[in-house]
Amino acid sequence: MFKILSVSLISATVALAAIPQQANAGGRGIALGVGLGAGVLMHSAHKSHRASQRRAIARRRAAQRHAAARRKALARKQQAAYARKAAIAKKKKQARFAAKKRQAAKQAAIAKQRQLARQAEATRQNEQELVANVELPGKKPATKTFNVAEADVAEYDYELDSYSTSYEPVQQLDCKRFIPSAGLTITVPCGN
Repeated sequence: MFKILSVSLISATVALAAIPQQANAGGRGIALGVGLGAGVLMHSAHKSHRASQRRAIARRRAAQRHAAARRKALARKQQAAYARKAAIAKKKKQARFAAKKRQAAKQAAIAKQRQLARQAEATRQNEQELVANVELPGKKPATKTFNVAEADVAEYDYELDSYSTSYEPVQQLDCKRFIPSAGLTITVPCGN
């Protein structure tokens, strides 16, 4: 800015200096060299002014490019931060899902163990009952005792220990017959 001011001041001084020379020469032709010099000075001042304008425009454009680059960098940082947060959230969600799955598997395993324990206990009790009910050749059969009131005994008038312990072969009461036309086997009473 100061350059332009100083150049214009110099050109104005030279132009004023040329006025008396024109008057001495009768106003013709002599002032031409001085006037041309002032024009060249003015042209160079104008050139200097345009150059400073171009430099200012270039600085503004560089500042705009720099600001745009900063905005892009900030946007990339924000996008990267968002991606990191999304990845962390996804990992946390997967961890919660895996924990729930492990908990469900653990509960299922405990329930399975309890069921197997109940089945083993029931099997053991059944085996003990079967072993207790097996009659060995030298062993007497176990007699069951019933708590029956005397009134009940008088009412029904039968003896509780009157069952037979003999092992007589039982006659088969029913027979199986095949009917070829129907393709069936049926059970019918046996005859002599």
